[in-house]
Amino acid sequence: MMKGFVCVVLVLAMVQFLVEPGQAISCADVDRSLVQCMPYLTGGTPQPAAGCCAGVKQLTGMATTTPDKRQACNCVKDAASRYQNIKDNAATGLPIKCGVPLSFPISRNIDCNS
Repeated sequence: MMKGFVCVVLVLAMVQFLVEPGQAISCADVDRSLVQCMPYLTGGTPQPAAGCCAGVKQLTGMATTTPDKRQACNCVKDAASRYQNIKDNAATGLPIKCGVPLSFPISRNIDCNS
């Protein structure tokens, strides 16, 4: 069932891969960017897939202003809280594993206003 859900979300992400310039970031945008990371984040694979890292890079490109970064941070925090099977160490290390600097950690406990 999870594989079917991931496939549907992946197709949606492919259809709407880019965010239009000047458009605010939504949690759906963040979810689409990170959906391919779920196998790594839940411990199903030892390394993030190339598509996952592309999504992290895309997220970095979308979150350029302080309000965008805060919104993306809150969305990531909410997503991390929704999926209880996410491994915290995998989530916090994801940007490093992908070689993409992210201005906020992927964590359930981050204060997105600081």
